[in-house]
Amino acid sequence: MGAFTAGLAAAQGVGMALRVSCATPVVGPVGGLLGVGLASAAAGQASIATRQYLADRKVPGVQAPPFRGVRSEDLVVDALLGIAFFKVMGGRFRSVMPSDVAKVGAIARESMPAAGVEYATEKYRIELRRLFRRDGCHHCGTRRGAVIGDHMPPNKYVKEYVKTAERAFFKLPFVKQAAEALAIPTGPPKQRYYPQCTSCCEKQSAAVRNDKLKLVFHEVLHHGGRSQAWHYAGTLLGLRHYSGGSAGGGSAGYGANGRRR
Repeated sequence: MGAFTAGLAAAQGVGMALRVSCATPVVGPVGGLLGVGLASAAAGQASIATRQYLADRKVPGVQAPPFRGVRSEDLVVDALLGIAFFKVMGGRFRSVMPSDVAKVGAIARESMPAAGVEYATEKYRIELRRLFRRDGCHHCGTRRGAVIGDHMPPNKYVKEYVKTAERAFFKLPFVKQAAEALAIPTGPPKQRYYPQCTSCCEKQSAAVRNDKLKLVFHEVLHHGGRSQAWHYAGTLLGLRHYSGGSAGGGSAGYGANGRRR
């Protein structure tokens, strides 16, 4: 599980370096998928190395080149199985990438309809505190500090949308009537409250005010999404390398010393 977690953390770091967030269209989910595949391949190799150590009590790679004995078949199968396990167990590929503080975060799980552009009232804050304790900040995952009712999309973007729409579309003849006849939304986007920490709130304010992209790291094994079962995708994947027998004995594909035949 450690190798799988480290692989996901590395994928998030690559996303940060390339300025790819969980909200980046197409590239975000694809980057997450590739990250899960690489993390799964790493988890498989860690499982093989552990089995070898348990079999002959020698640390793999000390007396041989580090990549000696690594089979491409194992890497491919582990990557594909890991991707499948991750998805079936409730994981979201986009959530592997870092969060963009101006967009819905990687850990977003549940939200509430916002009461316009105003701050959340105490009635909303009670529910937001519950979500914050359960899931953490929807951007970084922390559960420490006070909770903020984060408007998504941010108020500035909604106001800009209204001004642009009124200037560009609604003053044209029959545009609004035609849109309504076709059931095309003509009003501003509906806002929702997401639980947010004060640190991400401050970063978001600066980013939105200055129209800057600001990404933040989030918890690797977070509680966002439909399920947390995907946390154990790497563990489940690693078990396939132990399915042939006990760690100390030989099995199909392994010699008595635990190495590949």
